[in-house]
Amino acid sequence: MRDRAMQALYALTVEPVAEVRADRNSYGFRYGRCCADAMEMCHICLSPRHAAGWVLEADIASCFDSISHQWLMDNIPIDRRVLRQWLEAGFLEHGRLHSTVRGTPQGGVISPLLMNMTLDGLEQAATRSVPQYIRGTACRSGVHVVRYADDFVISGKSRPMLEQAVVPAVRAFLAQRGLSLSERKTRITTVEQGFDFLGQHVRKYGNGTVLVTPSRAAVQRLRAKLGLILRDHRGEATWAMVQRLNRLLRGWCNYHRHACASRMFSRVDNWLFLALKRWTHARHPNKGLRWLRGRYYRQHGKRRWVFCASRPGTEGRVEYLDVVSASRTKVVRHVKVRADANPFDPHDAAYFAQRARQRRVARRNA
Repeated sequence: MRDRAMQALYALTVEPVAEVRADRNSYGFRYGRCCADAMEMCHICLSPRHAAGWVLEADIASCFDSISHQWLMDNIPIDRRVLRQWLEAGFLEHGRLHSTVRGTPQGGVISPLLMNMTLDGLEQAATRSVPQYIRGTACRSGVHVVRYADDFVISGKSRPMLEQAVVPAVRAFLAQRGLSLSERKTRITTVEQGFDFLGQHVRKYGNGTVLVTPSRAAVQRLRAKLGLILRDHRGEATWAMVQRLNRLLRGWCNYHRHACASRMFSRVDNWLFLALKRWTHARHPNKGLRWLRGRYYRQHGKRRWVFCASRPGTEGRVEYLDVVSASRTKVVRHVKVRADANPFDPHDAAYFAQRARQRRVARRNA
C-alpha cells in the first residue's frame, strides 16, 4: 500500500509535465478524454470528400511488458533511484519471485502514465515521415494518427505511402523504446472495407458517409456475457439475475450511445428476448406459455412483454425490476475535446468544468 501511495504521489507531480508533452490526438488514460473522443476524431479525419482512403490498424505487442527500462530512466522526469526500484521490484507468482528486466508493472498506479509518456511523439514521427502535400499535386497526404493507450490507427492517401514511409517510421520510433508492432493485429485496409477500433466499426460508404457502429466482435462478446449470466442463474433468484443483466446492458449501451447504434440496440433487445424465453422454458419445462407470462412478464407502457423480477415490498406492495431495453437508450452525438486543451492550465479550467456538467446532464437524461 505504501508503494502504491508513493506512485500516486509521484504521478500527481509528473502528470502536468506529461500533458504538456502529450500528442494532440492521444486519448487514453488522460483526464477529460475518453474513447468517444478518439472515435469522433476518426469520424472527423475520414469524413471530408478528399480524405484519406487507407488506414493502418496497429497494435503494440506486449506494450506494458516490453518498454525499455533504460529509455524510461533517461527520459522520465522522476527520481532515478525511486523509478529504478519500481521497475526492478519484480513480481510474485505462485510464491516465487520473478525479476523484471523490461516493462512497467501492470496494475501499478503510475504505469499508464509511464506508458503514455513513452509513446508520446508517435504522432509527430508518423506525420513527419511523409511530406504534408503529395509531390506534384495540391493534395494533402492525409496522415492522421489517433491513439488510445497502445492501440492506434493512422490514415493515409495510399497503401504504398503507409507501407514504405509511415510503417518504417513507426517501427523505428518504437524500437528506440524497446517496443515493436504486433504482426497479428497490424494490417492496412481501405476505409470502404472498414476497420475496428476500440470496440466500434468505422466504415465509409459509397455516398461519402462515414458511420461508426458497434463492431461485430463487441456484440458477440456482449451476447456471450449475457448468455453466461443466464446460465449462472438458471436455478437462482431472478432478481439477482436481472440486476446483473441491467448493469451489463447499461454499461454497454452507454459506451456505444455516441455511435450509430440504434439498429444494433434493437437487435440486442430481440436476441435477449428470445434468450430469456428459452431461459424460462428451461427453468420450467412443464409449464405453459400463459403461466410463464404471468410469472416472468408484465406490461409496462406500450411494451406488453417486459421480462421482470418481483419481490414483496413495503406495505404489502410488490416491487418489480424490469430488464433494461437497449433500444430505449438515446443516441447522442459526442462533441470531441479540444486537442490543445490542458486540464492543468487555469485558462482551460472553465472549459473542462463545462464539459463535466454536460456529461452529468447527459447521464441523468440517458
